[in-house]
Amino acid sequence: MGEYFVTTGNDFTDLARQLYHTAEDRCSWDPEDIAAETECSPLEAERAVGHLKRMGLLLPAPLQPSGYQVVRPVNALARLVSMERELTEGWMRDRSHRQEQILSLLREFPPQDGPSETATIDMLPTASAVNEYIEERALDARVREQAMHPGGVPPVELLDEMIHRDLAALDQGVQLEAIYAHHLVAVPHLAEYLTEVSRHGAEIRVAPAVPLRMIVIDDDIAILPIDPTETARGAFAVRSRQVVAALRAIFGFHWAVAAPLTSVHGAEEVGEMLSPFEKMVFHMMAMGSKDEAIARQLGISTRTLSRKVSRLLERLRVQTRFQAAVKLSESGMLDLGDVRDRELAG
Repeated sequence: MGEYFVTTGNDFTDLARQLYHTAEDRCSWDPEDIAAETECSPLEAERAVGHLKRMGLLLPAPLQPSGYQVVRPVNALARLVSMERELTEGWMRDRSHRQEQILSLLREFPPQDGPSETATIDMLPTASAVNEYIEERALDARVREQAMHPGGVPPVELLDEMIHRDLAALDQGVQLEAIYAHHLVAVPHLAEYLTEVSRHGAEIRVAPAVPLRMIVIDDDIAILPIDPTETARGAFAVRSRQVVAALRAIFGFHWAVAAPLTSVHGAEEVGEMLSPFEKMVFHMMAMGSKDEAIARQLGISTRTLSRKVSRLLERLRVQTRFQAAVKLSESGMLDLGDVRDRELAG
């Protein structure tokens, strides 16, 4: 057997170019004939012919003696450019058609899978109905649950159930935040519950005064009492992203001025110096309330309020209300937030 010359790199291009230049006079494009003529392998001859086909320089032509029609490079280039233009124009037509379909679909059949923009309200007429609703919705919580508790101590027999529910939510990655009225922390079994869930990641804060009972689950469910002064009368369950957003803002305000549960025990020395009445006074002052408004809300005269504040300053061993607020803040009893850098109102 004779030896074949195997082409590589530029030799492959040279062979294809050589075959093209002799194409007009070629009677056969059979790889064996080309291999014998050019002293290359039949495989390389086949590859060179295939290259000319892919470039569009050889087109099948059964009526030609060689079986192929030779195409000038400029014509092959023009043909490729024309094909590319046709493909691009076709893609643009398809794209325009798809966009029209998308717009028509959105216009005629708007998606309804997302949260509704309208508010729905369910009446929960009894405490048991409220608790049952909370249990069901807490299982569906995905991101966050926020709550405010102004008073009312749950029965001790519910302690294990409460801990189990909250720990299950925390295990699912749900963020739990709650604000409790300060006096509730003194209830032994409730303090045990708060300590346990805090240890597992729940964020608990306490405040001298909490305005109302409220539970907000994720971004679209809020549970509010029908009568804030008598929670046994039941609650409203509101489904509305707008309402929940407003309630979250209220919660955030009270969260900012509440003290972390971990700081409460460290503040016992200062806390024991304050009565619930005095804590409420400084809480309202920290939020910017005037003496007249505070006195009116507490049902006392401004003179009585001023006298009580003066006595408190003496017990705290400070000269001004601002110094008292700073001391209470450092003890964890008060979070001044953005009012820390100015004198308290009044």
